[in-house]
Amino acid sequence: MMPHGYPARENPPVAQTKLTKSVLKGHKDSVLCLSSDTATSKAGAPRLASGGADGSCRIWDLRCATGRRCVRAAFLDSEIASVAISPAREHLMLVATGSDIIGFDLRSDKVILKEADKHVAGLARDEINHIAISGSGLLAAVAEDSGAVHLLDLNSWRLDKTLGGKTGHDNICSSVAWRPGNGWGLASGGLDAAVVVWQRSGRGRISRLTADAGEDSATSTGGPQLLNPPFVHSLTYFPDGRRLAAGLGDGTVSLLDAETGAQQQRLRGGHAAAVAQVVHSGTGLVSAGNDLQLVLWADNEPAVRWAHHEKMNWLAWCENTLFVAGLGNDVVAYEGLDR
Repeated sequence: MMPHGYPARENPPVAQTKLTKSVLKGHKDSVLCLSSDTATSKAGAPRLASGGADGSCRIWDLRCATGRRCVRAAFLDSEIASVAISPAREHLMLVATGSDIIGFDLRSDKVILKEADKHVAGLARDEINHIAISGSGLLAAVAEDSGAVHLLDLNSWRLDKTLGGKTGHDNICSSVAWRPGNGWGLASGGLDAAVVVWQRSGRGRISRLTADAGEDSATSTGGPQLLNPPFVHSLTYFPDGRRLAAGLGDGTVSLLDAETGAQQQRLRGGHAAAVAQVVHSGTGLVSAGNDLQLVLWADNEPAVRWAHHEKMNWLAWCENTLFVAGLGNDVVAYEGLDR
């Protein structure tokens, strides 16, 4: 699994807003990952999937804020590293555990999903960190500890291609993201402090990120010469698909061109420790840091900051709500960012 975490500095003050907080209870151990329906299903029920260190994966019905409930659950023998709901095939949920990918059919009328519909054993050479399904629903991108990115064909359930080599990562690949829209677009980030924009041919365009030494960054933990590396912990595309945001280990967020991967801007002043997660909400970009702070960005500046009670593992946005998975057993929901 990927390491996140550097000593925190004090955060500068940022405007606050009143948020409504609620929790989704069901897991028996830390919640490690989340995935949301980007489009409402035909049944009219927006859904959230969560995976935990307890080996369970749960599907939540989000139709009613006061009555969000778990409507499906699957139990595996090991912790869930990543989970993904297909944006095109609403019945399909993928789960990553160890080096395996498991597919569940959500059309089942059973609450407990005892048997997987598909099981691709040993797809990765090492532990899987993140899976993401393309907008077409035809491919799943799989990021793993070896640095490789695997493309899984979701029609044949066979390996389509492995992306790597000289134009790929030379350390842990931590995150993958598909570009919104109908065309091809895939990016990955890793603990080699690199973002790779991949072509369908398998060739990658690498952007090497350097440690940020600005006054508002979290690069210094014990003196001006001790710099936290800009490891890439999380990626998210902007809704228009033109830019890509990367949450970095030096406490900054890098904005990159979606075509070339070239850095356009560095967002500073939001966090005093590594940025573990970034997600684009309906209100703007949101980042989660190991300083236990959540930040909503506006005009490339931290507009709203609020404290979370524990270290955060994953963020998801659905139905005007920010969902947070962390070291605790509950998924925390924040509403009110759009006010």
